[in-house]
Formats: sequence, C-alpha cells, structure tokens
Amino acid sequence: MERFASSDLASRAEALLKPVIAGIGFDLLLCDWTGSGGRPVLWVYIERPDGERVDIGDCVKVNNAITDLLDAEDIVPVQYDLRVSSPGLDRPLKRVEHFAAHLGMDAKIRSWEPIEGRRNWKGKLLEIDDDIVVIEVDGAPCRIPVPAIERANLIYVPPTKGQKKGGSTRTKRGRK
Repeated sequence: MERFASSDLASRAEALLKPVIAGIGFDLLLCDWTGSGGRPVLWVYIERPDGERVDIGDCVKVNNAITDLLDAEDIVPVQYDLRVSSPGLDRPLKRVEHFAAHLGMDAKIRSWEPIEGRRNWKGKLLEIDDDIVVIEVDGAPCRIPVPAIERANLIYVPPTKGQKKGGSTRTKRGRK
C-alpha cells in the first residue's frame, strides 16, 4: 500500500515541478519519495540538457525555484526533507526510457516481490522488451517487468589504470 502512495506522490511532484525546472534551464530526470526510517525525503533528480555535469549551485538554484511551489501546492501530506541532486554515477533507473538509454551497462535491480525466487539482480542491461528489462546475471538473461521494480541503479565501474578518461561506457555525470 505504501509503495503505491509513494509512487503517486512522486508522480504528482514530477508533473508539478517539470515545467518549473525546465523554465530555469534544467531537465527533471525523476522524483523519488523515500521514507524508510526517519524523516521522509522527496528526491528531485535534475540534469542539464547539454549533458554537462550538475553542480551544487545548480541544485541550489532548482531548490530555491521549487520550494515555495511545493509548499503552496501542499502535495506532500507530512513533514519531509527536500533534496535536489544530480543523478550521480549510480544514477537511478525508473522508467523504460531510463533503462533503454543505458543498455550494455551494469545495474542492480530490486523488485517489490520475488520473481522466480529472487528480489535482487546485479548484471549487464541487455535489452528492453516492451516494459520488461532483460538483465544478464551469471551468464543468463533474467526478465523483470518495470512495474515490479522497487529500485534500480547503475553500478559505477571506475576506469582501469591507463584507460582514457571518458573512454568508459559509464555515464559521464558525477556526484555533486
């Protein structure tokens, strides 16, 4: 029950914030509502349309632009913390298009309920088949429906010694 409420809250926040964030020159990657243990957090992940790195100043700018709107619209029914962030090296993956944009990269996925006896997968993203993520785990493809995914993130693999910077297939965005 809580997961549907948190998903709905994140969706409402995205709909409200997307045009405001676009208006100040950023893209809204996604909103995420986390509340396990302690005070709940509304995460707002932003990107730059030009692909450049998001820095702390960008996060502050977006935070200042959305704080009053969130308070005025009162879409969050409890006290919470607002955190504006870049997606980071371990960027979250929520939608089909997020997975599709990172095929060939390593990811970890956790499902809401067990699928074929497991809830956690770690491996290479192979393909997207409609709304099914296919991830290679221990040499075998595993199929996970996107709606069944509780959390998914890229796994950052640093470049090996001697490898040119940017030569990795990993995302070039860094943590703020």
